[in-house]
Amino acid sequence: MSVAPALLAALQQVIAMFIGCMTPALIFISAVQLDDATQNYLISMSLLTAGLGTFLQARRFGWIGSGLLSVNGTSFAYLDLLLRAGSEGGLALACGMALAAVPLQFVLAFFLPSLRRIFPPLVAGIVVLLIGLTLIPVAGYYITSGADSGQTWSQNLFLAGSVALVLILTQALGKPLLRVAGPLLAIGLGYLLAAPMGLLSWPESASTAFLIVPQPLYAGLAFKWELLLPFGIIYLVSSIEAIGDLTATASLSGLKTMGDDFWKRLRGGIFSDAITTTIACMISVFPTATFSQNNGVIQLTGIGARQVGYYIAAILIITGLLPQTGLLFSMMPKPVLGGATLVLFGLIAAAGFRMINQHKLGNREVLILAISLGMAFGIPTQDAFVDSLPSALAGILGSSVATGGLTAVLLCLICSVTQSDKQ
Repeated sequence: MSVAPALLAALQQVIAMFIGCMTPALIFISAVQLDDATQNYLISMSLLTAGLGTFLQARRFGWIGSGLLSVNGTSFAYLDLLLRAGSEGGLALACGMALAAVPLQFVLAFFLPSLRRIFPPLVAGIVVLLIGLTLIPVAGYYITSGADSGQTWSQNLFLAGSVALVLILTQALGKPLLRVAGPLLAIGLGYLLAAPMGLLSWPESASTAFLIVPQPLYAGLAFKWELLLPFGIIYLVSSIEAIGDLTATASLSGLKTMGDDFWKRLRGGIFSDAITTTIACMISVFPTATFSQNNGVIQLTGIGARQVGYYIAAILIITGLLPQTGLLFSMMPKPVLGGATLVLFGLIAAAGFRMINQHKLGNREVLILAISLGMAFGIPTQDAFVDSLPSALAGILGSSVATGGLTAVLLCLICSVTQSDKQ
């Protein structure tokens, strides 16, 4: 491809994932006390690592990368656990636990064919559904917060409602370009409405640096044994979900979705995610994963050339290195973020339902779904009981996503073994 069409396709891909890539960092910043410099650093490095991951996926260095136009970004899958770790030990514990569990993802890459048979889409669908359901109250918190900065309930609801309405309209009108640009349009409107209310002010930065560069162990690392297994469960499910994303990308790009070369692509894609996540955690940023929504852009444009991935990577890295990027998004009013994430997290839950319904649900599948949801919201919501448990057990049962996901995995394994014995 020549430069102009490749760059245009890259811009469309970036628009589709830009807000989503930064949202985990924005939510973490709002929930965990961080100084201004760290806030800007976290936002900027989220974009930089997304660019690095996209480049590794597209370039395909030996075993690393899928050789596909697979766009990477900071994953929502880890957000619930990152917030929990952040509340207990700040950014150091969040990154330390993500780094401690990432070796599992390297190991998983070697067993992808077997994993797909053992862990059907039902498991990944249940976990994605739980991720969306557990994050929706977080969006509600940001919609209703802000009284400490002088905001009234009417301002909160007006801002959040306006942002959510734009997002809903862009998704419902059926125009592909509007769907792609929806999050940016909604956030842009939120800024325009917040400005005359006096809710926007350019934050003062103590740094005069021209660029924000990655710093090894910027926030340090911390570790808690009880959080290791919950993080491992999310890495497992994230890897299984990546199989679906990469399969869709290969199919839309006109490549085979079976055979040895296809499985090598999948392994390379998981290896790339693991390497990018390792680098991200080492510079105090969060895990990355393939972004499924960008497959819609490939379908829209008909362009799946991995060359476009180089341009995407360059755009993300450049915007990540500029300090103005972090400053601009760190000043986002909480109701604006809440209105956008309310719809985005709802869409995540809906994506989980879609994954669950990929195959016909029989009595066994419905039972697995019912028990997993019951476990996810039955025990983890009882704070006093969870606090009384041994730390290792509390680490699992304190998270709805980890509890429900582990329940689904165990039930699927039991059903698989039982079925094998009958045969």
